[in-house]
Amino acid sequence: MWNGDYGIHLRVPDRWNTTVLPMEGDKKTVLGEDSLRRTITPLEPMLRGKKEICILFDDLSRPTKTFKILPFLIELFEKYGVRDEQVRFICALGTHGPLDNAAFRKKLGPGVVERYSVFNHNPYENCTFVGKTRLGTPLMVNKEYLSCDLRVGIGTFVPHSFCGFGGGYKIVMPALCHIDTIEYHHGTLLKDHRERCYSIGKYIDNPLLEDIKECGRMACLDAKIDVLINTDAEIVDIFAGNPDDLYQYMTEKSSVHYSTKTPGKADIIIANAYSKANESIIALSLAEMLLKDTGGHIVLLCDVPEGQVIHYLLGRFGKHTWGRLSFGEREKDSRVKKVFVYSQYRDKANEWWFGKKEDTSWHKDLNEIIHILEGEYKHKNPDVFVLPDATIQTLNRGE
Repeated sequence: MWNGDYGIHLRVPDRWNTTVLPMEGDKKTVLGEDSLRRTITPLEPMLRGKKEICILFDDLSRPTKTFKILPFLIELFEKYGVRDEQVRFICALGTHGPLDNAAFRKKLGPGVVERYSVFNHNPYENCTFVGKTRLGTPLMVNKEYLSCDLRVGIGTFVPHSFCGFGGGYKIVMPALCHIDTIEYHHGTLLKDHRERCYSIGKYIDNPLLEDIKECGRMACLDAKIDVLINTDAEIVDIFAGNPDDLYQYMTEKSSVHYSTKTPGKADIIIANAYSKANESIIALSLAEMLLKDTGGHIVLLCDVPEGQVIHYLLGRFGKHTWGRLSFGEREKDSRVKKVFVYSQYRDKANEWWFGKKEDTSWHKDLNEIIHILEGEYKHKNPDVFVLPDATIQTLNRGE
């Protein structure tokens, strides 16, 4: 989505029983400028008397089209006479790699980078200890952010593997914290509460989510702008206001919004990694869940020149050198016979995200993949599911 937003076309054999699985939120109308402006305007009172303003935004591993939201926030700055030098933008990237100027422009639009100071969060330095949460998380937050007297975050409310949903206070914890803070939360806490947390979209009685909320309150995030998106990453709903109120507005709505009806299971899953293409493991995990018990094949579409996100906590940095919480080469689900990865940009050092060498097959030609699968299912009529954006969709088997 950050490189021209082009389509991928493939022709599958007529004898395949192919079903495209859209999510419920794809039925919603894309919001226009008037709707975005109306939602953001109530933030006006927050600007009165403020001297230093910090705007947090997520990185390219998240589908937030921040450039569509910012013009209306800047309108408020101009209305209240906020000078450009009073505002700074910080990319809240957690332990992901920093963005360069070109990436800032993709995310924010060229005018913002030329007019305002835009910085990357550094998870190793310039963080201030705020205190400990009830679950013991040692909260250390970006120093520049804490120096401001108005703090606003912009993001997308999407399903998350162990926090229920991304968005909300997650723009602060982990996205604006020191790596030691994140290691404790993503490591110690997750290990202690895994059974209560590790389920996509689980937001009720989730200790890790509650810890994130507490961190966000302790760090005094004043307002959050969050959106719901469709599988084209277009904005179909938006909230702007107190982050605690956001959860009341978004959680139940999101559970339905990202839900995808699945008529049974399939032999072949074609999973597009769109919104979070540089975290394609999310799409792969969802696809595995849809395979028949007898096993099958996955075609993963992740044609992104940037490759997979640099992750200082979970990533690989040498032949035998890994991040603090890295899980090593991915172990495939027992139902997976082979994962076919479609990409023009193979990256040998980061293939471990997708699994072991013998479990994956990389291709620059989609027709080549289809040809191989035709041979695998010769004289058969395989059931095939297509997921438009398997990085944000959740499953609803109609049970």
